Amino acid sequence: MKEKKLWGGRFDSAPSSLMIRIGESISFDKELYAHDIEGSISHSRMLKRIGILTESEQRKIETGLVQIRKEIDSGKFEFKIENEDIHMSIESRLTELLGDLGKKLHTGRSRNDQVSQDVRLYIKSEIHSILVLLLDLLSVWVKKAETHTKTIIPGYTHLQIAQPIRASHYFLSHFWANLRDFEDFYSAYERADELVLGSGALAGVNYQTDREFLRKDLQLNRLSENSMDAVSQRDHIFKFLFASSQFMIHVSRFCEEIILYTSQEFSYFKLPDHLTTGSSIMPQKKNPDVAELIRGKAGRVVGNLTHLLVMVKGTPLSYNRDFQEDKIPLFDTVKQIKICAEGIRDMVEGIQIFPENATKSLRNGFSTATDLADWLVSAKGIPFRSAHEIVGELVKHCSVKGYDLFTIPSGERGQIHAVLTDPGYEAAISLETSCDKKDVYGGTSLSRQKEQIKKAKAKLNELTKKLKSLESKGKK
Repeated sequence: MKEKKLWGGRFDSAPSSLMIRIGESISFDKELYAHDIEGSISHSRMLKRIGILTESEQRKIETGLVQIRKEIDSGKFEFKIENEDIHMSIESRLTELLGDLGKKLHTGRSRNDQVSQDVRLYIKSEIHSILVLLLDLLSVWVKKAETHTKTIIPGYTHLQIAQPIRASHYFLSHFWANLRDFEDFYSAYERADELVLGSGALAGVNYQTDREFLRKDLQLNRLSENSMDAVSQRDHIFKFLFASSQFMIHVSRFCEEIILYTSQEFSYFKLPDHLTTGSSIMPQKKNPDVAELIRGKAGRVVGNLTHLLVMVKGTPLSYNRDFQEDKIPLFDTVKQIKICAEGIRDMVEGIQIFPENATKSLRNGFSTATDLADWLVSAKGIPFRSAHEIVGELVKHCSVKGYDLFTIPSGERGQIHAVLTDPGYEAAISLETSCDKKDVYGGTSLSRQKEQIKKAKAKLNELTKKLKSLESKGKK
């Protein structure tokens, strides 16, 4: 005879094998066990507070839940597909330990508000871990920038050499993007920082549930305002998955740059051996696999966001069984973000730069052509459009003859326009001078790089304080 379900009172027969197999989520939602037990302990304390449990009963239930947590931690807990999910698995084991007393725990609670609370607690916990990793990554960006304020590399548009930039400017550009990622993950933490227990299945519960007590006991920031909204919407997961997708888009672009700049054709960067792999057939190969794998995982994480958006789209309020599937993309994304943040950090720290190769590309790419045109405007009074045309003719001549702006003889410059033989020409095309002319707030000049690094360090201090405030709040 098939074992009767905890919810099986109104059914004449047990679920079929198909129903059990298609309906189970214990294979993946066991990830929530610590948060489910945390919520259940607080719920039991609240039941004691409103007179559903005696002090002795509550103490036994809490002790039982702690024992179950230890069993799961140690790998001794037996998960059974017949129990469907983590909530029923824990409740069934509690009933094994305590008999009918274990059946009292679910008083005034539905799995709808229970799982919604579990996931919020999970997201908060995992975001905290992610913020720690991101803060470390941000620190490494700043350290790398500080080391390379005087290293000049090409800046690109359309993957064509555009203008010289200081390498520090390049590294800081990624710092500011990942800083926004930190702030967006922090915002997702705040979205999840909500008490939804007491919402029941959808309409609230028939008990005087002390939601404010639960909020304080679980150290949550606020109460949900509407029970239907609380159990049916998945904004807290959306927000986390969007922050994750944005982070992966940002780092995938850096990975692409690593892949390009470490190639033989560019040779600006070199990764340490421990972050690369070889080929099974070509002995000379050194492949940037960490960068390639993270670039590939970006599509996986964006796909997880799409998965959830499409799954929730069009579902009527409030809860639907479709929502059981919301945890699969969530759990996977958490794992991917953690390992990718670690991978990016290690690559940034390990990158070796070859300035001589960067300089060669800057010269061959006519990277200071705009500076030369601006010199014709500011020093010689030539209208910009005319200056643009003169320099364009010069670049065309160099391209045909195999020169760059630094190697073309003065006489040949004079054939294009007499002003190009002026002694100020060499200074106008200087790579370093080009950078230092960009002396605007946020620009690549040396003074602005020092200013930007100082600002970045101040931001790091600010984020460190934010993180410490979360950690102090989380200590019970």
